[in-house]
Amino acid sequence: MAKKIIIVFCAVVCCLLAFVACDEKPTTDEILTESVSSRQTACYTGSDDAFDVTLTTLSQEEAFIADGKKGNVVTRTTLVVKPVSVEDKEMSFTLESESGKIDGTLAKNVLGSAYVADISDLSSIGVPVTLIITEGSGDDAAQYAITLTDRMADVINSDEAVKTAYEYYKQQIDAEIASEDGWQREIFVRYVNDRKDNESKYYWYVAFVADRNEDMAVLIDPATKEIVNSRVRP
Repeated sequence: MAKKIIIVFCAVVCCLLAFVACDEKPTTDEILTESVSSRQTACYTGSDDAFDVTLTTLSQEEAFIADGKKGNVVTRTTLVVKPVSVEDKEMSFTLESESGKIDGTLAKNVLGSAYVADISDLSSIGVPVTLIITEGSGDDAAQYAITLTDRMADVINSDEAVKTAYEYYKQQIDAEIASEDGWQREIFVRYVNDRKDNESKYYWYVAFVADRNEDMAVLIDPATKEIVNSRVRP
């Protein structure tokens, strides 16, 4: 009899613990982390007299739609090579690190003068150091070696950028999370600069997006965490 009582007591305790677990609400940090639908995780640049180079990794919705909901996220690494003088030539590349290399071809972008390539697994070679560009083929081929700079070195990461942006809009975000409808936004986290100047200063761009016409966004200095610009739409 005593054994049965103990078994029943344990079962009741387990049920109560399960109910408590079900009632636990996610923290604000957990809600925000799960809402990130576009996050940039790498940014390397380089240039010489002939080319400007950008290598970026972005985890983003496969069907990228600004609708306030996070969809299926995929990770892509893209190499963009912009010739200083506009030419139409066969282009290939070798991306080198201290532990390996990745070879591939560059395709002319439909719009503009840039050449692009998708890198399937940048992590397989670790930190990229040098990009070797081969222009042309055969005896007429010319090679250019460009040193890559990690533009995200020694700055706050994307998580810190989201926290900084949250603190800026804390009152409104907390109110939306606590509302009857709950949190209805997705978050974009990008590392951006002046696209016309490859060596210009970078900033974290963080946007809390309800739809394509409604968002709260900030531009953050990645070294100081200062909010240098903000926008609320509508």
